[in-house]
Amino acid sequence: MLAEMGAAANAHDIDRHVGFYAHDPSVILIFNGQAINGWDAVREKQAEWWKNGKTDVVYTMQGKPDYRVPAPGLVLTTMFMKSRRTLPSGEVSEGEFAVSSLWQKRPEGWRVIYSHESTTR
Repeated sequence: MLAEMGAAANAHDIDRHVGFYAHDPSVILIFNGQAINGWDAVREKQAEWWKNGKTDVVYTMQGKPDYRVPAPGLVLTTMFMKSRRTLPSGEVSEGEFAVSSLWQKRPEGWRVIYSHESTTR
């Protein structure tokens, strides 16, 4: 599922990517200290970040993801990533960030119920 989510991110397919999040108002995405609450807000923010799918950002995973099972029906994933994009000035920007997500097994399948992303460089 992480590979599918990553492929959706590199295709800038907003609906496919945020489809891995729980579709309810209790889902939370924290990005660099900003809390984004609810699936609709997560989708809206992702569309903004990816310029409605028109960004050229490319993500690559660094190493292998870490998986933890804190309780039955819950999986915590942590990944270290790199990104590369072209700024409006034409300059190339590279970044590094970490993502930890709590996945919950639900009737519709595994969904992210909480995620925290922060830049490391």
